[in-house]
Amino acid sequence: MLFLFLMAGIIVGSMVGNIISNYSDAKLFHESFTIGTQGIPAILDFAVIKLAFGLTLTVNFGTILGIICGVLMYYRY
Repeated sequence: MLFLFLMAGIIVGSMVGNIISNYSDAKLFHESFTIGTQGIPAILDFAVIKLAFGLTLTVNFGTILGIICGVLMYYRY
């Protein structure tokens, strides 16, 4: 359940953060950083199948607020 609340908070928080950054001049909402594989993902090449693994998470102020709201909702409900 915690994972679902966190994922919902991350998705909604990121969307809200991006919307606010379009209408606000505050530097806080325009700053973001990326965690994960940059560029080419890790590739496992077998003779029959090729697997590519990659994960990138872009974090902004809205994402952090969404995570906090998700944790609060988990403990409340």
